[in-house]
Amino acid sequence: VSQGIDLLSSPHDVSIITLLVGFILLSGILSWVGNLFRQWYTAKAVGDVVMQLQTDAFNAVMQRDMSFFDEFSSGKIVSRVTSDTEKFATVVTLSLSLVSQVLLFVLVAAILLVRDPQLALLAFLIAPAIVAVALGFRRIARISTQRSQRSSARVNGNVQEIISGITIAKNFRQEQNMYDEFKDINQQWYHVNVRSGFLYNGIFPVLLVIANIGTTIVVYFGGLSVLHHNISAGEWFLFVQSIGLLWYPLTSIASFWSQFQLGLAASERIFALLDAEARV
Repeated sequence: VSQGIDLLSSPHDVSIITLLVGFILLSGILSWVGNLFRQWYTAKAVGDVVMQLQTDAFNAVMQRDMSFFDEFSSGKIVSRVTSDTEKFATVVTLSLSLVSQVLLFVLVAAILLVRDPQLALLAFLIAPAIVAVALGFRRIARISTQRSQRSSARVNGNVQEIISGITIAKNFRQEQNMYDEFKDINQQWYHVNVRSGFLYNGIFPVLLVIANIGTTIVVYFGGLSVLHHNISAGEWFLFVQSIGLLWYPLTSIASFWSQFQLGLAASERIFALLDAEARV
């Protein structure tokens, strides 16, 4: 496309425009087909991992002695076998996405450096800020995620215990006490998740602002280079379009970190269940 813009700046046959449009259309179709196959095989691989992990987790529960069931409520055990294994699938999905994002970043960065090293280095100036924000967010997100998971487990465990003992509770008229207990636990879960929501939803706008600053730098200095005939209009267009591809992997990795933390927290509980040794 960049070379096509340079060709259009001088008198040429209309066939160049036709070839350019056809190339863009073909690239879009190939990209769509490739993404379709990638999503298909990724979903299949993740599904196989989750199915095997749920089977192993359930088998581990069956192998535990009674002291294990005395220590952990049935609600927490159910949560580990079902919801935690599904959240672990997030780790697998994001890990696969991470590989593709890193490859995309390296490829785009190499192309920009080859075309214009000075303008590319200006674009890279904003990368340390994105990395710094992402690393700072990582520690906070991990603490918040662990609190959210513990609160969710308490809610699930309380509901499971109430349902399993509802007959005894009704016989002794304990419905109100059980309701008050659940209300307190649910209120704690609400406050924890509200704070987590503000944290997770705030990271992407911050990263987007930083990325837009980098885009502004490229547009401004690239435009000056075009006016001074240091680069062509096509090369400037290449940088403007590629800068989005350059920032997207970094912002995606950082913004997905909250989901990655959820998966890691779930995986810790799952493997703790799998690795637990019988006490009897």
